[in-house]
Amino acid sequence: MSDASAPPPATRRPRLLWTLLGAMILVGLLPLVVSHYFLININRESLETLEKKYLTRSAVSIAGDLENLVANNRQQLQQIAAALRTMRTALPAGTDAFQYAAETKWIADYVTPDGDLLALRAINTAGQGAEAIPAGLDAAALKEMELARDVALAGGDSTGRIIHLESLNQPAMVLAVPVKDGDNVLGAVVGVVGLRRIVDRVREEGKGDVTAFLVDRDGRVLLHSEPAVDVQHPDFSNLKIVKDFAKAPARLTESYTDADNTKLIGTVAPTVANAAVIVQKPESHAYASVDQMIKRTVQWVAIALALAIIVAILFASNISRPIRMLAARSYEIAQGNYQQRVELKTHNEIGELAQNFNVMSSSIETAVEQLKKAAHENHLLFINSVRMLAAAIDAKDPYTRGHSERVARYAIAIGKNLELPEKEMRNLRISALLHDVGKIGIDDRILRKPGALSDEEFEFMKQHPAKGAAIMSGVAQLIDIIPGMKYHHEKWSGGGYPDGLEGEQIPMQARIVAIADTLDAMTTNRPYQKAMEIGYVVEKIKSFAGTRFDPHVVDAFVIAVKRGDIQIEDQVRGAA
Repeated sequence: MSDASAPPPATRRPRLLWTLLGAMILVGLLPLVVSHYFLININRESLETLEKKYLTRSAVSIAGDLENLVANNRQQLQQIAAALRTMRTALPAGTDAFQYAAETKWIADYVTPDGDLLALRAINTAGQGAEAIPAGLDAAALKEMELARDVALAGGDSTGRIIHLESLNQPAMVLAVPVKDGDNVLGAVVGVVGLRRIVDRVREEGKGDVTAFLVDRDGRVLLHSEPAVDVQHPDFSNLKIVKDFAKAPARLTESYTDADNTKLIGTVAPTVANAAVIVQKPESHAYASVDQMIKRTVQWVAIALALAIIVAILFASNISRPIRMLAARSYEIAQGNYQQRVELKTHNEIGELAQNFNVMSSSIETAVEQLKKAAHENHLLFINSVRMLAAAIDAKDPYTRGHSERVARYAIAIGKNLELPEKEMRNLRISALLHDVGKIGIDDRILRKPGALSDEEFEFMKQHPAKGAAIMSGVAQLIDIIPGMKYHHEKWSGGGYPDGLEGEQIPMQARIVAIADTLDAMTTNRPYQKAMEIGYVVEKIKSFAGTRFDPHVVDAFVIAVKRGDIQIEDQVRGAA
């Protein structure tokens, strides 16, 4: 057999092969290709119509749900207004119904954990009355309630814009209705309506290759089916379908391209609060069945070709053996066995094909090995880059040198005893290495202060988890490691920072990193304390189970220490 890397020069092709090839094209392939060409065009048009109908139904359905939610809650506010109006006539003369509502606190019954109303206020024209408002409600919501109150006291209904409540971690809008006695305005009922159900609907519709979101007339995203995009509230004003909605708020279905030049097909459905629901899908996915049809066409062409070859074999049996050999070797290549080679001594096109096949197999084998090597090197580069970044953060404070590496090592040992999956272990390691990356934004004078921090300095220090999460949120590939960075100072019983989570609300990454971070802090020398013995530290951490730490994770930590998975090196006590 000749060298596979250098195919022999082309030889004179046998006349029989040309005859068979012409017969296969005329008898089998040409009619099949022509008929399928017309069928594909017909089906593409039908599929486009069906896809547009589906997207329209989805957008209209979400818009309808939002409108129904607003209408139902407005009706509930009107019922409260009617109750106040009735109470005015039923109470003794001189008794103010709004003051009575404040004393009896009966409107608080409308604000329930599983209801849509998040806050409620019923006041008379003098601004006095009852309210049921959760502590810490966002200032933006309170301002919207004041604006809505003014509209209602002027005699009109008010529907506010959609805002995001950081305190309750959900979007909401403010509704208000007047309390009237004939043409006389007695007061106003103002409510903050949560949109968590609309968030669920948007995310339900936005599964797979479909994207759903709400925008206002300025193109700002109010809700998005992808959580990573939802938290950013980006500006989509340059999207063609958003521009068309801004010009004329009407239902529309059209094709357009996004900022990445991806062709999309989408529907916009206007809804309340000067907002619109947009549901879109990449054209490549929408018309995937057409691509499947093309593949089927290729398959039928292949079948026709195979039948023609079978007929040809009757007249040229010497062709069948090399074809079968090539097919067998191709199957092995498809299964990943790239060492396959074909040994043929024929000098026609089949022999030339065998030579090219061998060259291809050799090239694929070399390319796969290079890809494996490159992937391994890229992984090492990524991990080492993360470690260098963590080391750079630790180096800002001489007392924390090597802190992030140790925290990552301890966290991995705890995760091992929790039997976490391999992917979660990889994310845990990176999250632990980068858990203090937010300290980039903390003043060095605070980081390196030898004594205890003042209250003001501690408030600055408490910002580092959120700063770190904000830094990494811009990298979509690192979204899974953010929970451990952002929430490793939360407490199991609540009261931690930055968000005051408690119990199962705290991500598992953060629960593990919290213990690993505490372990390293207690077993290394710091300006304000000497390194403690591991036995004492274990008992101390056990005492925090159920208050500061997850008891289940504490148990895994204790087991890791007993098994020797966690060991405190002697040089660490003096190095830190």
